[in-house]
Amino acid sequence: MTVRELSTDAEIAAAFPLMSSLRDRLSRDTFLDEVRRQQIEGYRLYGGFDGDRLVCLAGVRRTHTLARGEQLFVDDLVTDASDRGRGHGTEMIRWLADRARQQGLRRIYLDSRATAKGFYEKIGFTFLTSIPCWIEVAVLSD
Repeated sequence: MTVRELSTDAEIAAAFPLMSSLRDRLSRDTFLDEVRRQQIEGYRLYGGFDGDRLVCLAGVRRTHTLARGEQLFVDDLVTDASDRGRGHGTEMIRWLADRARQQGLRRIYLDSRATAKGFYEKIGFTFLTSIPCWIEVAVLSD
């Protein structure tokens, strides 16, 4: 698998079907604009290719938080369903780790779905006790 940043409108738009398999709230009509909006804040979208075929995506951003310090945060990681189990996700994480190391970053963080926990544990991720949660702001305005 070869990895490269997806930067042109055409490359990003072509990634929509794979990304939408992970993020079902996405719309083909707004996907490019949403990626461009995140890029303003440092988001980068990387594609893993088997020949010309996109088999894996990673959306990442370098960030700093008081809780974790400097880090590479993986917002999105998805492998095409027909290619899962072939090591593409692991290879993408290793590629990202190499880039993080080159940038002086010591850690990669992400939020995992319960269904992906086994994959992340297998490649060495440590799970924290924090649990992401959310609330509709309208609930708090009553």
